[in-house]
Amino acid sequence: MTQVEATCQSSDGFQLPYTIIKTKSKNPKGVIIYFHGGGLIFGQPNDLPQDYIEILTESYHVALVSYRLAPESNINTIIEDALSNYDHFKSLYPSLPLFTFGRSAGAYLAMMVARHRKIDGIIDFYGYARIHVPSFLRPNKQYQDLSTQITPAILNQLIQAHPLTSGLLQTRYPIYLYVRGQAKWLAYLGIESSTHSAYNIPPQVLKNFPPTFIVHCTGDPDVPYSESEHVHKLVANSHFETLNQDNHDFDREVSSMSKTLYKQAVQFLNQI
Repeated sequence: MTQVEATCQSSDGFQLPYTIIKTKSKNPKGVIIYFHGGGLIFGQPNDLPQDYIEILTESYHVALVSYRLAPESNINTIIEDALSNYDHFKSLYPSLPLFTFGRSAGAYLAMMVARHRKIDGIIDFYGYARIHVPSFLRPNKQYQDLSTQITPAILNQLIQAHPLTSGLLQTRYPIYLYVRGQAKWLAYLGIESSTHSAYNIPPQVLKNFPPTFIVHCTGDPDVPYSESEHVHKLVANSHFETLNQDNHDFDREVSSMSKTLYKQAVQFLNQI
């Protein structure tokens, strides 16, 4: 398995680091562009456990890409970075199918790319296609109590004066915890109106989406399960795996169940 680290240039000249892991197959079936989760505020491009990478690279190149994080960069910049990643790999692999894969907020970016570019398929793990969602607009119960312990002084120490594409969990996660607990998430993304069409994929667009493989837990405390139901209902060629759990990122720890779902996702792509 060959692994290469490089950068692609954003539309405004910022260098976005990425890692591409080449498939073990002599006949690649395509390129999977992976966007990490973290509420667009925290997270690392290389957060996929090796077990999952082994499954994905059986037949596909996998690109672990980065994007600038909020609140140092706003939602428009983040979406543009996601599109720049797509454009870069389209130029590198013009003859191969391109797929986007994201977990949580990364799945939102995977779908935003599909809105603006030609994508052959999507893997959506516990994501969402819109931000005008009641639970995104009010304090999140699991974060609310802890968020009151983060003072403005602490917050100002954590927020950087320059753009960044990754950061230590202990310095980035408290920002997310604060903004979700205090119902300030969209404001920290630079979104003035939750109903703005640029940040919500319309139903008529979803109806024309490429084939989409969806996984979500029914009791997800972070992203409502209903958001995946919404996508599945509208995307004509979609497969929805429901897990009766109260987890958000069910695949954080590798298990036989999580590996089976990754294998199913690959089988879904193989059939496109």
